[in-house]
Amino acid sequence: MSVEEGMLTLANSGIKLAYKVISSSATTSLPVVMLSNSLSSSYDYIWNEFIKHFEDKYTIVLYDQRFHGKSPLADGFDYFGKGNSYADFTDDVIALIDHLQIARLHAFVGLSMGATTSICLKAKYPTRVGKVVAVSSALKSAPPPGPGQVDAFGERLEFARSNGMAALAPKTIERWFPGDEGQEFLKAHPSRAAELLEMLNKAPVEGLGAAIRAIQDFDLTASLEDIKTRGQGGEVLLVAGSLDGPVPKANQVMQIVGGTKLEIYDGTGHLVNIQQSAEFNQLVEKFIA
Repeated sequence: MSVEEGMLTLANSGIKLAYKVISSSATTSLPVVMLSNSLSSSYDYIWNEFIKHFEDKYTIVLYDQRFHGKSPLADGFDYFGKGNSYADFTDDVIALIDHLQIARLHAFVGLSMGATTSICLKAKYPTRVGKVVAVSSALKSAPPPGPGQVDAFGERLEFARSNGMAALAPKTIERWFPGDEGQEFLKAHPSRAAELLEMLNKAPVEGLGAAIRAIQDFDLTASLEDIKTRGQGGEVLLVAGSLDGPVPKANQVMQIVGGTKLEIYDGTGHLVNIQQSAEFNQLVEKFIA
């Protein structure tokens, strides 16, 4: 097993992206699958089950998005003002695979924030990626809150800035694993729950803030329409958990707009790849084969 970790410095900004490449063969060129994390996540924690299932079948590329995980902060960056955009996140993927001399990804699997990136990637750079699996993405940002309404992401960010990421972490775990089913999963997998809590505790609030700016300003409608127009909707698999708030209904709309495939897991929250790992991995294996 070959494992390579590195750091890419983006030419246009000096921002650094940490990455890891896992390959079971030093001599045979295996198809490449790239994984993209959720908000406040790191590749050291979020894809463990997936890697164990696929590492003998594919070369796996993992990376931490800007200011997440092992990707360091950048001097002078406006985290809480301008922040990042999904155009930034999408172009970062291309910069990284260019750096790794990967002409075309066999598949790109994104979770939450990474899932939104996956749709943008397929729409903007269709020749650089084959199959796409988008897990727990919304269709578009929530509209600005009206009188008496709450900006959920803005509220979370202000809470984290005032109280620290360690105070926000348990609330995030509750959102990721909702309902009785989520609590049962956490109780049945205490070490996995502890790992995820550790990951969230260590996440920098600056990374949260910069990414939330992207989450507050996106709409995948045009991207999905482009994918459908090119006849590539069948190359996109949307995945959602039935307990993940408005996400499953949004994915049903996304399926129609993009002509994509869709799988919704009953009794499951935001992290389908973890809560339903065996079923999810089998689904992805069949889809990207």
